[in-house]
Amino acid sequence: MDVTFRTAALAALCSSGKSLAQRWGPEVGRTVARRLLDLAAVDAATLDRLPGAGVSMNRAGETTVAFGDEIVVRGIIDQPADGSRAARRDADQMLIISLAVHRSYQR
Repeated sequence: MDVTFRTAALAALCSSGKSLAQRWGPEVGRTVARRLLDLAAVDAATLDRLPGAGVSMNRAGETTVAFGDEIVVRGIIDQPADGSRAARRDADQMLIISLAVHRSYQR
């Protein structure tokens, strides 16, 4: 899935291991990075198969992916209009609108 971010600040945070570690500590920062990579590695049809992930959608079309109680990613998923599984890797797209982390480790 092609993962993008609603704001430049969120993109900068999520695209840098150093920034994630500064924000939530090294261990949690690495875990957040892995979960974002997990999202990029699946498509919308298999999103619910991610280990430890709970997936829900609200009436506004926003999808919430909760990795336990610790990491919650909210976004909007666009799929190919014709429902086909296009050959392109970015056939499914997720615009991440928020990221909540409920655990941190700071020295």
